[in-house]
Amino acid sequence: MRAFFVLVGAVLLASCAHREPEVPVVDPTSLGDRLSTVARTHNSARHEQFADQFAKNATIQLPASPRGATVSTYLNALALDPYTISFTKPEMVYSLPTRAATRSTMTANSPGRFNIQERVTVDWIWEDGSWKIARIAVSEWPAIVGTWRRSGLKGEGSIELRILPGNTYAIYLGEDMAVPAFRGRYTLEGNRITFTDTSANEATRFESAPGSYTYIATGRGMTLTRIDEGNSWRKDRFEGDWNGSR
Repeated sequence: MRAFFVLVGAVLLASCAHREPEVPVVDPTSLGDRLSTVARTHNSARHEQFADQFAKNATIQLPASPRGATVSTYLNALALDPYTISFTKPEMVYSLPTRAATRSTMTANSPGRFNIQERVTVDWIWEDGSWKIARIAVSEWPAIVGTWRRSGLKGEGSIELRILPGNTYAIYLGEDMAVPAFRGRYTLEGNRITFTDTSANEATRFESAPGSYTYIATGRGMTLTRIDEGNSWRKDRFEGDWNGSR
């Protein structure tokens, strides 16, 4: 019997000795190349391939969702206001076996609307055998940048105020998101924002006078408090609470 157990032990040792070591799968695509793929699929509206570059529960903070959003929410917003992006000057922040972070210069361009250059941080995670983006974000955008909504006070339905990176804004009325009712530029000084319209969809409603407000922005909304306002349309509608949209 003892000889039997010795034989079994020898067989087990032999099988362990000849077991092939597990070799981890290495993703041959660099993080910089993956970010270039993100830009290409973004700019060609290949939304499924774009989404494939992101991890589960990933968040995106780019011009279409300046307050941060899920991938599907970002793509819905992008479809309404398409623009192109590119990434240059990549640098590695850190690299671990299953996590990494890089920084790059992002250029976002929409002719006639904005041309923005910002440094973005990309957090990467190893998921399903390849590197995926867990978060892409611009850390230096002010808290008021984003999309804000409130009920219209003069029978126009809802008002959507999109305060964009690059000091521009657009105002949409009701459910018509095809063409903004107003476009303009803003300046910031501390928690004070000054709006100045530069165009109106209906020429008779255009007023170039500026208006200044203080603002308090939170995760779910913001409050505008009027300081002075020379635009009669904004004067009747802007002051008060707004709900965060994206």
